[in-house]
Amino acid sequence: MTRRKISGGTHSDRGRAARDTMLSMMKTCNKLGVSFWDYLGDRLGIPGSKVPPLPVLLAAC
Repeated sequence: MTRRKISGGTHSDRGRAARDTMLSMMKTCNKLGVSFWDYLGDRLGIPGSKVPPLPVLLAAC
């Protein structure tokens, strides 16, 4: 019997794409000095801190 290694992985291509997108956003936020969770919350409309649009953040660098 063959066992699949599922620890730390995804089960589908869509899951892998979602994980890769989130990791990319986390790295970008880190480089820009912005909290990933604040950025995500602002984009999802969750009340809290406001984060400027990405072009504004990139222009400030």
